[in-house]
Amino acid sequence: MSRKPTLITPSHSRQGTAQAASALDRELRAAGLASLQPVLDDDRETPYVRLNRIDAVTAAELARLLHKGMRSAYKVVSDLRAAVRAHGLEDFPVPYVYCTKIHLGDIPVATADRLALLLGAPPQPGLADVPDWPEARQVFDRLNSAFAEATRGGFMDMYLHPYCQRCDGDPAISLGELQVRTARRLVTALQGA
Repeated sequence: MSRKPTLITPSHSRQGTAQAASALDRELRAAGLASLQPVLDDDRETPYVRLNRIDAVTAAELARLLHKGMRSAYKVVSDLRAAVRAHGLEDFPVPYVYCTKIHLGDIPVATADRLALLLGAPPQPGLADVPDWPEARQVFDRLNSAFAEATRGGFMDMYLHPYCQRCDGDPAISLGELQVRTARRLVTALQGA
């Protein structure tokens, strides 16, 4: 019979930190990593949990288990890379996983315009090679609306940089982080485009 882990709401109190250390210890033992020993360290104002005695074999096994747990996020990243490549969006940022979210990056306004079209936005007539502020703002708004529609209400932080220093001074749109579920919906929308 499989054991369901006890979920706790962590707090910065001594008791909350001790409960978190105990829960981590229980799960490490269940995963076969009993040599990792979470230790409550309350010498400071805010207590925290330390992991002692991590040798190379244990560290490698911990990395393998974490990677296995993150497999769905890594698959979404791989699928997103393939979907943007299939549509010729060569200057789309390389997505990566960080803190359980899919992170993107800066894209030129022309690429954002093509992405908006792929996601169902109506065409915008005559985008200049180097769009000015009003054109870039229109693309930004179109992409924001098309993204929300294509991902069924998914959210992505986006910022318009009228003069992006990382992009040779051209306007750019920064695409923020996505929840894995939202990124999966984006992949589905791009695959269906």
